[in-house]
Amino acid sequence: MKVNYSMPIERKSAAIMFTDIAGYTEIMSESEQKALDILRKKRSIIRPLIDNHKGTFVKEIGDGTLSYFESGYNASACAKELQKEIKKDDLNIRIGIHIGDIVFDDDDVYGDGVNIASRIESLAPVGGVLISKNVYDELINKDDFEGIHLGLQSLKGVGRLVDVYAIKEEYLVVPKPEDYIDTNVEIHNDDEVPSIAIIPFDNKGADEDVFYAYGISSDLISNISSAGKIRVASMKDIEKIEYSTLSSDQLSAKLSVRYIAQGTLWKMGEMFQLSIELYDTKKSNILWSDRWQEKWGNLTTIQSSVSDGLLKALALKTETIEKALTDNPEAYEYYLKASHKHSTQKTREDLLMARELYKKAYEIDNDFIYAKISYAGTFNFEEYKEGVSILEEILASSHVQSDKALKARALMSMAGLYFFTSHRDKTKKYEQ
Repeated sequence: MKVNYSMPIERKSAAIMFTDIAGYTEIMSESEQKALDILRKKRSIIRPLIDNHKGTFVKEIGDGTLSYFESGYNASACAKELQKEIKKDDLNIRIGIHIGDIVFDDDDVYGDGVNIASRIESLAPVGGVLISKNVYDELINKDDFEGIHLGLQSLKGVGRLVDVYAIKEEYLVVPKPEDYIDTNVEIHNDDEVPSIAIIPFDNKGADEDVFYAYGISSDLISNISSAGKIRVASMKDIEKIEYSTLSSDQLSAKLSVRYIAQGTLWKMGEMFQLSIELYDTKKSNILWSDRWQEKWGNLTTIQSSVSDGLLKALALKTETIEKALTDNPEAYEYYLKASHKHSTQKTREDLLMARELYKKAYEIDNDFIYAKISYAGTFNFEEYKEGVSILEEILASSHVQSDKALKARALMSMAGLYFFTSHRDKTKKYEQ
């Protein structure tokens, strides 16, 4: 789907419900008429139920349906009643529900929330209803709902780790947690503070595209560092060693961390492939891995998904993790170029070039606050007061005050300006 980035994007949070008919392809191969009769029957039942529960029917996708609701409660109540009614007609369907962001495009909707709901539905048993944790949290205090935890599930191809629950009811098929061992992710459960090194992603594309992989890795380090009680190896520490020739265990020993995250990025025109692997050196196993092949415009969404997944696997709160940095791929490209130039600077000219690239990024997208925060971070040493002034202005905005991720990033940048300027002043006095 091609998005016009010059037009304002309408998005909202909603409870998304996916359904599909189990074995429909096989039924269609045996009898097209029977398959069409089943589809019409399902349609006659589901459309009124969605309306009755204040939902919006979006579309049919083959034998499946996509709809959204004002609340997880309404969507779950609709799903329960749908399974009850469908059972009378001996129809076999699966249902998945997730609360997340959806983006509107004429009469259609898409977005990360839609993709997650679709993957949860594909995990559901025939005759059952699976929901994500944020839906379950809405239902905890409701007398007419009960659920069973199926664990933190890796939704392949979506790049999300999601706590999944099954709704319990006498007429619903309720799976067992052990049925989901293959997709369940074992999270960090020791008393020790988790420690991780995020190794710069391996650029599989053209040499001039190295800044994409490097910039994403640098952003992940910043995101995870600002998430709370965790020790993260800095990019400078990682670059001091020959990381490309070392095994995960060797990297762990040299950087004094338990977890190693590595990945690859391959830009192919308007498409990209990205992979991630999180390795636990203490248990010698891979906690989580995933791979995406997406349109270039979706890269920022995938990057935030990777951050979210790493934090969940390390049993850390994800409240401070940001959503997609920007919806504008052109602005994000300038940002990644700036990040690479900033991190690898060797001369004053490199720093000034990074500053201009950051500025270009937030001029293209005025809501790209992270680019402006990074821009402020380039005003170090004698210029630090100008950088601090920009950051104070950012921190004073109500939007940043209500966004923990933005606030944490701005404060970290300000602390960096004060620290390095103070350190340089002390060094100068000592030399004198």
